[in-house]
Amino acid sequence: MIKLHYPKFYRQRLVLILLEKAGGCLSKMDFQKLLFLLHQKTGFLYYDFIPYHYGSYSFQAASDIEALQATGWLKSEEKNITLLKQLPQARGLEGYETDEIGCFMQSYKDYRGRRLLRYTYQYYPYYAIKSKIAHDIVDKETYKRIQAERSRTIKQESVLYTIGYEGSTFEAYINKLIANDIRLLCDVRKNPLSRKFGFSKGMLSSVLPKLGVEYLHVPKLGIVSQKRKQLKTKDDYVRLFAEYRESLPEKASCLQDLTALMERYQRIALTCFERHSYFCHRHCISDYLETKKDIAVVHL
Repeated sequence: MIKLHYPKFYRQRLVLILLEKAGGCLSKMDFQKLLFLLHQKTGFLYYDFIPYHYGSYSFQAASDIEALQATGWLKSEEKNITLLKQLPQARGLEGYETDEIGCFMQSYKDYRGRRLLRYTYQYYPYYAIKSKIAHDIVDKETYKRIQAERSRTIKQESVLYTIGYEGSTFEAYINKLIANDIRLLCDVRKNPLSRKFGFSKGMLSSVLPKLGVEYLHVPKLGIVSQKRKQLKTKDDYVRLFAEYRESLPEKASCLQDLTALMERYQRIALTCFERHSYFCHRHCISDYLETKKDIAVVHL
Protein backbone atom coordinates (compact mmCIF):
# COMPACT_ATOMS: atom_id res chain seq x y z
CA MET A 1 0.00 0.00 0.00
CA ILE A 2 1.42 3.39 -1.03
CA LYS A 3 1.62 5.87 1.84
CA LEU A 4 -0.18 9.15 1.13
CA HIS A 5 1.99 12.17 1.79
CA TYR A 6 -0.08 15.06 3.09
CA PRO A 7 0.85 18.58 2.00
CA LYS A 8 3.69 19.98 4.07
CA PHE A 9 2.60 23.63 3.89
CA TYR A 10 -0.68 25.26 4.80
CA ARG A 11 -0.60 27.21 1.55
CA GLN A 12 -0.69 23.91 -0.38
CA ARG A 13 -3.71 22.83 1.63
CA LEU A 14 -5.37 26.09 0.63
CA VAL A 15 -4.75 25.27 -3.04
CA LEU A 16 -6.46 21.88 -2.68
CA ILE A 17 -9.45 23.35 -0.84
CA LEU A 18 -9.78 26.12 -3.43
CA LEU A 19 -9.87 23.53 -6.20
CA GLU A 20 -12.41 21.47 -4.28
CA LYS A 21 -14.70 24.46 -3.74
CA ALA A 22 -14.32 25.37 -7.43
CA GLY A 23 -15.73 22.00 -8.47
CA GLY A 24 -12.48 20.09 -8.81
CA CYS A 25 -11.11 21.61 -12.00
CA LEU A 26 -9.85 25.04 -13.10
CA SER A 27 -7.87 26.37 -16.00
CA LYS A 28 -4.41 27.48 -14.89
CA MET A 29 -5.27 31.09 -15.70
CA ASP A 30 -8.51 30.97 -13.73
CA PHE A 31 -6.72 29.31 -10.83
CA GLN A 32 -4.15 32.11 -10.61
CA LYS A 33 -6.80 34.84 -10.81
CA LEU A 34 -9.13 33.22 -8.27
CA LEU A 35 -6.23 32.57 -5.90
CA PHE A 36 -5.25 36.23 -6.24
CA LEU A 37 -8.79 37.49 -5.61
CA LEU A 38 -9.16 35.17 -2.65
CA HIS A 39 -6.17 36.84 -1.03
CA GLN A 40 -7.43 40.31 -1.84
CA LYS A 41 -10.94 39.67 -0.54
CA THR A 42 -10.13 37.66 2.59
CA GLY A 43 -6.76 39.04 3.66
CA PHE A 44 -5.09 35.60 3.51
CA LEU A 45 -1.29 35.81 3.57
CA TYR A 46 -0.29 32.53 1.96
CA TYR A 47 0.87 33.89 -1.42
CA ASP A 48 2.15 37.09 -3.00
CA PHE A 49 1.61 38.03 -6.65
CA ILE A 50 3.31 40.00 -9.41
CA PRO A 51 2.04 41.60 -12.63
CA TYR A 52 2.85 39.04 -15.33
CA HIS A 53 1.97 38.18 -18.92
CA TYR A 54 -1.72 37.62 -18.22
CA GLY A 55 -2.13 39.58 -15.00
CA SER A 56 -1.66 38.60 -11.36
CA TYR A 57 0.61 35.58 -10.97
CA SER A 58 2.31 33.65 -8.18
CA PHE A 59 5.39 31.62 -9.07
CA GLN A 60 5.26 29.99 -5.64
CA ALA A 61 1.71 28.80 -6.31
CA ALA A 62 2.77 27.40 -9.70
CA SER A 63 5.61 25.54 -7.98
CA ASP A 64 3.20 24.20 -5.36
CA ILE A 65 0.96 22.86 -8.13
CA GLU A 66 3.92 20.85 -9.42
CA ALA A 67 4.68 19.57 -5.90
CA LEU A 68 1.06 18.54 -5.35
CA GLN A 69 1.03 16.74 -8.66
CA ALA A 70 4.20 14.86 -7.73
CA THR A 71 2.54 13.63 -4.54
CA GLY A 72 -0.66 12.57 -6.31
CA TRP A 73 -3.09 15.21 -5.09
CA LEU A 74 -3.87 16.74 -8.45
CA LYS A 75 -3.16 16.51 -12.16
CA SER A 76 -1.63 19.48 -13.94
CA GLU A 77 -2.02 19.45 -17.72
CA GLU A 78 -1.15 22.06 -20.33
CA LYS A 79 -4.09 24.33 -19.51
CA ASN A 80 -6.03 22.75 -16.66
CA ILE A 81 -5.57 21.64 -13.06
CA THR A 82 -7.73 18.78 -11.80
CA LEU A 83 -8.13 17.71 -8.18
CA LEU A 84 -7.59 13.97 -7.68
CA LYS A 85 -8.04 13.64 -3.89
CA GLN A 86 -9.80 15.71 -1.29
CA LEU A 87 -8.08 16.61 1.95
CA PRO A 88 -9.59 15.11 5.10
CA GLN A 89 -11.02 17.87 7.26
CA ALA A 90 -8.46 17.17 10.00
CA ARG A 91 -5.63 17.75 7.51
CA GLY A 92 -7.01 20.96 6.05
CA LEU A 93 -7.05 24.57 7.23
CA GLU A 94 -8.78 26.16 10.19
CA GLY A 95 -12.54 25.81 9.92
CA TYR A 96 -13.15 29.51 9.44
CA GLU A 97 -10.62 29.61 6.58
CA THR A 98 -12.34 26.74 4.79
CA ASP A 99 -15.67 28.51 5.26
CA GLU A 100 -14.23 31.75 3.85
CA ILE A 101 -12.95 29.92 0.77
CA GLY A 102 -16.37 28.35 0.29
CA CYS A 103 -18.14 31.71 0.56
CA PHE A 104 -15.64 33.31 -1.79
CA MET A 105 -16.05 30.62 -4.43
CA GLN A 106 -19.82 30.88 -4.18
CA SER A 107 -19.58 34.64 -4.83
CA TYR A 108 -17.28 34.13 -7.83
CA LYS A 109 -18.70 30.89 -9.22
CA ASP A 110 -19.69 32.61 -12.48
CA TYR A 111 -16.35 34.35 -12.99
CA ARG A 112 -14.22 32.39 -15.42
CA GLY A 113 -12.17 33.11 -18.54
CA ARG A 114 -12.41 36.59 -20.02
CA ARG A 115 -14.95 37.77 -17.45
CA LEU A 116 -12.57 36.88 -14.61
CA LEU A 117 -9.63 38.53 -16.38
CA ARG A 118 -11.66 41.66 -17.07
CA TYR A 119 -12.71 41.86 -13.43
CA THR A 120 -9.19 41.53 -12.02
CA TYR A 121 -7.79 44.03 -14.53
CA GLN A 122 -10.56 46.51 -13.76
CA TYR A 123 -10.24 46.46 -9.97
CA TYR A 124 -6.50 45.72 -9.67
CA PRO A 125 -4.92 47.56 -12.63
CA TYR A 126 -1.36 47.39 -11.26
CA TYR A 127 -1.34 43.65 -11.86
CA ALA A 128 -2.20 44.19 -15.53
CA ILE A 129 0.76 46.48 -16.35
CA LYS A 130 2.74 43.61 -17.91
CA SER A 131 -0.24 41.92 -19.54
CA LYS A 132 0.03 40.91 -23.18
CA ILE A 133 -3.73 40.98 -23.65
CA ALA A 134 -5.01 43.89 -21.54
CA HIS A 135 -5.86 46.00 -24.58
CA ASP A 136 -8.16 43.27 -25.90
CA ILE A 137 -9.78 42.47 -22.55
CA VAL A 138 -10.83 45.76 -20.96
CA ASP A 139 -12.67 48.92 -21.91
CA LYS A 140 -10.89 52.18 -22.71
CA GLU A 141 -11.33 53.65 -19.23
CA THR A 142 -9.82 50.61 -17.52
CA TYR A 143 -6.97 50.53 -20.03
CA LYS A 144 -6.18 54.15 -19.18
CA ARG A 145 -5.94 53.19 -15.50
CA ILE A 146 -3.59 50.35 -16.40
CA GLN A 147 -1.42 52.73 -18.41
CA ALA A 148 -1.41 55.18 -15.49
CA GLU A 149 -0.22 52.40 -13.16
CA ARG A 150 2.47 51.50 -15.67
CA SER A 151 3.58 55.13 -15.91
CA ARG A 152 4.01 55.29 -12.14
CA THR A 153 6.66 52.57 -12.35
CA ILE A 154 8.76 54.52 -14.87
CA LYS A 155 11.44 56.68 -13.23
CA GLN A 156 13.88 59.17 -14.70
CA GLU A 157 16.60 59.57 -12.08
CA SER A 158 19.84 57.61 -12.28
CA VAL A 159 20.11 55.58 -9.06
CA LEU A 160 22.11 52.63 -7.77
CA TYR A 161 19.93 50.54 -5.45
CA THR A 162 20.84 47.71 -3.13
CA ILE A 163 18.35 45.04 -2.10
CA GLY A 164 18.42 41.85 -0.03
CA TYR A 165 15.91 39.02 -0.17
CA GLU A 166 16.08 37.89 3.46
CA GLY A 167 12.53 37.61 4.83
CA SER A 168 10.95 38.33 1.45
CA THR A 169 8.95 36.19 -0.93
CA PHE A 170 10.06 35.99 -4.54
CA GLU A 171 7.02 37.94 -5.67
CA ALA A 172 7.36 40.72 -3.06
CA TYR A 173 11.00 41.10 -4.07
CA ILE A 174 10.09 41.38 -7.77
CA ASN A 175 7.42 43.97 -6.98
CA LYS A 176 10.10 46.14 -5.38
CA LEU A 177 12.20 45.88 -8.54
CA ILE A 178 9.21 46.86 -10.68
CA ALA A 179 8.11 49.70 -8.40
CA ASN A 180 11.59 51.23 -8.54
CA ASP A 181 12.05 50.68 -12.28
CA ILE A 182 15.13 48.51 -11.80
CA ARG A 183 16.45 47.69 -15.26
CA LEU A 184 19.44 45.54 -14.32
CA LEU A 185 19.89 43.33 -11.26
CA CYS A 186 23.52 42.66 -10.39
CA ASP A 187 23.87 39.60 -8.18
CA VAL A 188 26.97 40.11 -6.03
CA ARG A 189 26.84 36.74 -4.28
CA LYS A 190 29.85 34.51 -4.78
CA ASN A 191 27.58 31.50 -5.17
CA PRO A 192 24.14 32.53 -6.46
CA LEU A 193 22.27 29.61 -4.92
CA SER A 194 19.53 29.73 -2.30
CA ARG A 195 17.30 27.32 -0.44
CA LYS A 196 14.68 30.06 -0.49
CA PHE A 197 12.29 29.68 -3.41
CA GLY A 198 13.09 31.80 -6.46
CA PHE A 199 16.42 33.28 -5.43
CA SER A 200 18.89 31.05 -7.22
CA LYS A 201 20.57 32.23 -10.41
CA GLY A 202 18.54 29.93 -12.66
CA MET A 203 15.18 31.33 -11.58
CA LEU A 204 16.28 34.97 -11.46
CA SER A 205 17.95 34.85 -14.87
CA SER A 206 14.91 33.11 -16.37
CA VAL A 207 12.08 35.17 -14.91
CA LEU A 208 13.42 38.72 -14.62
CA PRO A 209 14.07 39.37 -18.35
CA LYS A 210 10.41 38.52 -19.02
CA LEU A 211 9.55 41.46 -16.78
CA GLY A 212 11.98 43.88 -18.38
CA VAL A 213 14.75 43.42 -15.80
CA GLU A 214 18.11 42.10 -17.01
CA TYR A 215 20.13 39.84 -14.71
CA LEU A 216 23.91 39.74 -14.29
CA HIS A 217 25.92 37.60 -11.88
CA VAL A 218 29.14 39.28 -10.72
CA PRO A 219 30.94 36.60 -8.65
CA LYS A 220 34.18 38.58 -8.39
CA LEU A 221 32.37 41.03 -6.10
CA GLY A 222 31.20 38.26 -3.78
CA ILE A 223 32.59 37.03 -0.46
CA VAL A 224 33.48 33.38 -0.02
CA SER A 225 30.97 31.59 2.20
CA GLN A 226 33.66 30.39 4.62
CA LYS A 227 34.30 33.96 5.75
CA ARG A 228 30.61 34.51 6.44
CA LYS A 229 30.29 31.45 8.67
CA GLN A 230 32.34 33.10 11.41
CA LEU A 231 30.08 36.15 11.77
CA LYS A 232 28.56 36.28 15.25
CA THR A 233 29.07 39.77 16.66
CA LYS A 234 29.01 43.32 15.35
CA ASP A 235 32.80 43.41 15.56
CA ASP A 236 32.96 40.34 13.29
CA TYR A 237 31.01 42.25 10.63
CA VAL A 238 33.18 45.34 11.07
CA ARG A 239 36.34 43.30 10.52
CA LEU A 240 34.92 41.47 7.50
CA PHE A 241 33.79 44.66 5.78
CA ALA A 242 37.05 46.45 6.56
CA GLU A 243 38.91 43.59 4.88
CA TYR A 244 36.50 43.69 1.93
CA ARG A 245 36.97 47.45 1.47
CA GLU A 246 40.73 46.94 1.38
CA SER A 247 40.25 44.44 -1.45
CA LEU A 248 38.19 46.79 -3.62
CA PRO A 249 41.18 48.22 -5.55
CA GLU A 250 41.84 44.64 -6.70
CA LYS A 251 38.31 44.61 -8.13
CA ALA A 252 38.80 47.83 -10.08
CA SER A 253 37.80 46.32 -13.42
CA CYS A 254 34.48 45.04 -11.99
CA LEU A 255 33.77 48.40 -10.38
CA GLN A 256 34.54 50.16 -13.64
CA ASP A 257 32.18 47.78 -15.42
CA LEU A 258 29.47 48.67 -12.90
CA THR A 259 30.04 52.35 -13.55
CA ALA A 260 29.66 51.75 -17.28
CA LEU A 261 26.50 49.73 -16.68
CA MET A 262 25.09 52.60 -14.61
CA GLU A 263 25.61 54.92 -17.56
CA ARG A 264 23.83 52.45 -19.81
CA TYR A 265 20.91 51.31 -17.62
CA GLN A 266 20.59 54.29 -15.26
CA ARG A 267 18.77 52.21 -12.64
CA ILE A 268 20.64 49.19 -11.29
CA ALA A 269 20.26 47.14 -8.11
CA LEU A 270 22.99 45.20 -6.31
CA THR A 271 21.50 42.15 -4.64
CA CYS A 272 22.56 39.70 -1.96
CA PHE A 273 20.87 37.83 0.91
CA GLU A 274 20.83 40.08 3.96
CA ARG A 275 17.78 42.30 4.45
CA HIS A 276 19.74 45.23 5.87
CA SER A 277 22.54 46.58 3.73
CA TYR A 278 24.80 47.29 6.72
CA PHE A 279 24.99 43.53 7.36
CA CYS A 280 25.94 42.88 3.73
CA HIS A 281 29.05 43.62 1.70
CA ARG A 282 26.89 45.23 -0.99
CA HIS A 283 26.95 48.45 1.01
CA CYS A 284 30.75 48.52 0.69
CA ILE A 285 30.38 48.43 -3.09
CA SER A 286 27.69 51.11 -3.15
CA ASP A 287 29.64 53.32 -0.71
CA TYR A 288 32.67 53.09 -2.98
CA LEU A 289 30.70 54.02 -6.10
CA GLU A 290 28.88 56.79 -4.29
CA THR A 291 32.16 58.30 -3.07
CA LYS A 292 34.42 57.67 -6.05
CA LYS A 293 31.94 58.00 -8.92
CA ASP A 294 29.35 60.35 -7.42
CA ILE A 295 26.56 57.83 -8.02
CA ALA A 296 23.30 58.28 -6.08
CA VAL A 297 22.57 55.26 -3.84
CA VAL A 298 19.34 54.02 -2.26
CA HIS A 299 19.09 50.95 -0.01
CA LEU A 300 15.74 49.18 -0.42
